[in-house]
Amino acid sequence: MKKIIPILVFLATLSCSKSISQVSTVKGISESSKVSLPYGDKDVLHEFPADWSKENSLQDSLYNKLSLFLFQDRDNPARNTFKVDHPEAKTFIAKEFVPSGDMKNKKSKIELKSAQVFDGKNFKIISVLYEGKIDCKTCEYPESQTQNVLLSIKDGKVIDKLPISYLNGSDLGQSSRYFYIDSDKIIHLKDFKSDESGVTFAQYLKYKITPDGKFAKL
Repeated sequence: MKKIIPILVFLATLSCSKSISQVSTVKGISESSKVSLPYGDKDVLHEFPADWSKENSLQDSLYNKLSLFLFQDRDNPARNTFKVDHPEAKTFIAKEFVPSGDMKNKKSKIELKSAQVFDGKNFKIISVLYEGKIDCKTCEYPESQTQNVLLSIKDGKVIDKLPISYLNGSDLGQSSRYFYIDSDKIIHLKDFKSDESGVTFAQYLKYKITPDGKFAKL
């Protein structure tokens, strides 16, 4: 029994340490600099055809512009930067996130870039951007992913999250999502698939932010 007590104390201390670290990160993210509404690229509202070949210059131009905004937003100097390990990052990144082996093995930390989007009555909506690699042995070029996830933070806790933009894939094919949040705080999302033959428009989704800080599909 005497040997068990120190082990329990150690586990409790370890759990408390992780909790304090996460609370500190959430607090830091909550205090990020603000971006103004509307936020995103308004070309998301363009009516894209179901699919198009690479010869369609208009659709290609708009599609590439949406992708460009994702990276411009990532590099916005107003964003705060945080580094967390893989277990902690799962709180802030969408469940679709697939880390590389290095991250799973805790050999490298994950860098997050945050900005405040909306300050509600008792919650805050925060944009968190992540960029990293995915292990892919069959890819000619390194497979990478970039994600922008909206977090709803209330009383120091993440109560909801919504992936609003991402670019995942390689030279073999990609999946992507782009967004536009209008002045009424309606979140417009459009999903695409692309490969060597062209681009396919997958779906159009709309969400609103409820009074209690949740993301509700319209």
